[in-house]
Amino acid sequence: MKLLHQHLLTAVGVLTVFAVSARAEMREWTSSDGKKLEAEFVGTEGAGASAMVKLKLANGTTVNYPVAKLSADDRVFVKSSLPDDPAALASEIDKLVLNKMKESYYGLRDELASLAQDQNLSNADKAKRKAEIEREMKMCVPNKMTSDSQFMRRIYLDIAGRIPTYAEASRFLESRSPDKRADLINELLDTEAFAMRMFNFFSDLLRVRDRLVMGGGGQLKAISYMEYIKQSIKDDKPFDKFVRELLTAEGTVWDNPASAYMVTDQGMRLCNLSNTFTVFLGTEITCAQCHDHPFEQVKQIDFYRMASFMGEYETNKRSNLNYRAEVERMSKVLLDAGKLRPNTVFDNQLNLILGTMRTNVNDTGNQRVALPHDYKYDNGEPNQKVRPAAYFGDTVNLEKHATPRAAFAEWLTSPGNPRFTVNLVNRLWKLAFGLGQIEPVDNIPGHLDGQAQNYELLKFLEQMMVDQNYSIKDFFRVVCNTNTYQQKAEELSPTLTQIDSGAYHFPGPILRRMSAEQIWDSMVTLTTANPDGMVRRGAEKYRELMNTDITTLKTVEQIESFKMQFRQIGSLSSGEGGDSMMMMGRDAGRIGGEQMVRASEMPVPMPPGHFLRMFGQSDKTLIENQTTHGSTPQVMALLNGSITNKVLTSPDAYLIKEIAYGDGKKGDKIDKIFLSVLGRYPYPHEKRAAASGLRARNDGDEPRSDEEKEIAAIGDVIWALVNTREFLFIQ
Repeated sequence: MKLLHQHLLTAVGVLTVFAVSARAEMREWTSSDGKKLEAEFVGTEGAGASAMVKLKLANGTTVNYPVAKLSADDRVFVKSSLPDDPAALASEIDKLVLNKMKESYYGLRDELASLAQDQNLSNADKAKRKAEIEREMKMCVPNKMTSDSQFMRRIYLDIAGRIPTYAEASRFLESRSPDKRADLINELLDTEAFAMRMFNFFSDLLRVRDRLVMGGGGQLKAISYMEYIKQSIKDDKPFDKFVRELLTAEGTVWDNPASAYMVTDQGMRLCNLSNTFTVFLGTEITCAQCHDHPFEQVKQIDFYRMASFMGEYETNKRSNLNYRAEVERMSKVLLDAGKLRPNTVFDNQLNLILGTMRTNVNDTGNQRVALPHDYKYDNGEPNQKVRPAAYFGDTVNLEKHATPRAAFAEWLTSPGNPRFTVNLVNRLWKLAFGLGQIEPVDNIPGHLDGQAQNYELLKFLEQMMVDQNYSIKDFFRVVCNTNTYQQKAEELSPTLTQIDSGAYHFPGPILRRMSAEQIWDSMVTLTTANPDGMVRRGAEKYRELMNTDITTLKTVEQIESFKMQFRQIGSLSSGEGGDSMMMMGRDAGRIGGEQMVRASEMPVPMPPGHFLRMFGQSDKTLIENQTTHGSTPQVMALLNGSITNKVLTSPDAYLIKEIAYGDGKKGDKIDKIFLSVLGRYPYPHEKRAAASGLRARNDGDEPRSDEEKEIAAIGDVIWALVNTREFLFIQ
């Protein structure tokens, strides 16, 4: 009791009161460690994990006490009075960021003042450290707020995955609403574009590719899995539920698409466990498969105990149907009709299709994980089967779950797991700011304090995610409303020393280059009237085909139709009731010889040599294997490639048509080009240079019509702007 009084009396309220309850009455309060106190509930301060309850003691003194330190029942009592709107939570994040900056700034200032007296450093080392300190101090001052143009372009790229169209840009910039930034965030989070953007993120994280199995062989398609992921994003499915579905799904990929996660690493159960830890816990434990981990508190036997949770599942299931005999039967029908080469026993495509029909995730009840034959530690024997057990977090009670896999999923996604929620918010923070609170994101240490850039902020984000029921949309809704996010990009790149020591404190998002998908999707925005309108479809048709009773395929026509329909799975649809068009071999979205549809709706991954791969698209074989590094081939592609020289400048490109055939004078057309490409209007000197370029093309002697000259001149200006660093970077 006395201790609780001391805690309450020394608690310092630093936030603005957001709510005052009408339930002013004396009641007994209990702290999380069981201490009790009589006090009157006055109201609350702050929001989220930093919230304080205001309590009036019997002597009339009002004190603040952390809501997080109250008992569960008292937290429920207070919760209805706590603000949970994005603005309140965003304000708390900004305060935590600013407090950390101040702390770091004054610490650096003191170090700088004492540097001259440091006897352990040479003059050269002192000069070097002085420069480092001065640089870091500059990075401990919040950057100025973005202009509306800068914010607009950034939020479109971060949430929609592309630059805004001319109509979208002009509508936002012309708005006089004081809430237009928050309104735009809300609007974009509910668009198809957000699902496309986040699919690119998840396809890198989960290694989603058209040919589902990592080996790449066979005909098992991922189209159902892709549509399931996109729909989960659009529905804002709680992330913990999404992960549990992936880890526990049973059945076929076409009937239960979540089962595709377990099929991805077919035949590689131990690799699947390693990948699961990396993706969902931000922890790399692969080396413990062969020996005790040299840097983490995980031993080889821990790895195999964890792997044993997944030791009863298989990705194939016996069937009463003899698929081999059916392939042979149908192949003979085709052979007799002259559709196959002489002496062919199996039609290759049929063999591959029917071979995938046996894929079925199921739990056998037979534990298949044992210690390796060369196990050398004294805590186990070679080839010994081990019982599933977690080496950190909550103890797992296997008896409460139908399968060890279900027990593992429950343990992994529990709010009590010290890494699951932290891993999620760390990855999402990096998506918004270009750098995680902990780097690298796949190596979260056992102790976060001293490792995170801002430990208090990371814990706040973790609790906020739990309170938001693992809503990714709500997380971005809060983070994107912060001043920290809306400040100008930090142009001083944080050093490796800063990152490793947790000494970068986000004066703004770091200056980032667009990802390959953002660059490509921005090109799509410049060339198509509705960049988000062409969507990939095929899951329903795939399910229907894979559930076909193949014994009914008797004639050549039936068999050939089955094969043709299978080849056509994964079509593009206009999304507006238009005709369905095939992904490859048709003219869906084709401009200047290229198919201009969003990256999320194209084959995944694109083949080597395609624009997307050249600019860093992942091959989807490793987790987050994409890059944003520049290269000479990229420069040549922008200067001389078909995308910038044939597609963007094509008479069929949307922006060209809008400007060349639209209303407006030359100056208006230049404004439209700049707003479409860079998200801002031109400066006077830029407008003069662009106008000069238009005149040069129009006054030429080439034997072309005035219309052709106009289109070529407009194309030149677009080409020039796309080749600027301003276009390629997110300010």
